[in-house]
Amino acid sequence: MKHFFRTTFLVMILFVQAKWSAAQSLNGSWYGLGTVVANGENSSYMAELKLKQRGRLISGTFSYYFRDSLFTAKVSGTYDAPTKKLHINPLSLIHYQSTSTRMGVDCIMSGNFTLISSRTESSLSGSFTSDAAHKFTVPDLNFRFRFSADTATLASVETGLEPLDTVANMASTKRDSVLPVREDFLARRKTFTQELEIAASSIRVEVYDNGTIDNDMISLFFNNKEILHKASLTHKAIRLKVTLDSTLTYNELSMYAENLGTIPPNTAAMIIYDGNTRHELILTSDLDQTATIRLKKKHQ
Repeated sequence: MKHFFRTTFLVMILFVQAKWSAAQSLNGSWYGLGTVVANGENSSYMAELKLKQRGRLISGTFSYYFRDSLFTAKVSGTYDAPTKKLHINPLSLIHYQSTSTRMGVDCIMSGNFTLISSRTESSLSGSFTSDAAHKFTVPDLNFRFRFSADTATLASVETGLEPLDTVANMASTKRDSVLPVREDFLARRKTFTQELEIAASSIRVEVYDNGTIDNDMISLFFNNKEILHKASLTHKAIRLKVTLDSTLTYNELSMYAENLGTIPPNTAAMIIYDGNTRHELILTSDLDQTATIRLKKKHQ
């Protein structure tokens, strides 16, 4: 009988260990927004880390958007399960101050991240760091990657192959689908942050939380009409298709802050797709002003 219980206990231990090991696996897709802290905060790298783990060895790809281009680099490294430390071997990343992606400066950086797991999410927190010879000209690129079961990739978004999410609060700006005019939106001051020339008759808009998820909630308005109502921002995209009004000199897209989250102000990363052209913006709104983009029809 003692032998039976001893055997059963050992089997249970092995089962728990196997389950724990599976939970610690890094296999899959991890999404995050890269932040460089140097002369102010610059959030310029929206990225996907796609990993395959075989024992201690890690392989995969690191794909990221910088300005108007998508970059992909092969990844290799090691993962130490007892300490939950991931090391990514040196790879080439474009310098955060590059003004042109075609003539950008490449930096060799290695990554060190820590796996943090809970019942609600798993994340990899850490940074890509340059070598000692370039530490004063190449600041750390900080990331917090979150694990996602979403099978969509950054490349599929860029090529337009990914279908729109079927979320209840998403909408197309057909005139019969917009919500009633909101007086609280009209009462708040608009801050015009940027003007974009748009070639297509419609655009695709994606919006994410910029950095740490801090319960930011926003509404989106197009030409003063609400098209997205009180949506919470996370690292997953909220996507909308917007049809421009050709009778107007400018179309306006506004991000209205419903709250300030736990880290004021309310800040979001927005990507606008105009056919094959991609625009990346950082919008900041608070309870006094609403960040607004002007969209102007490009002359052919």
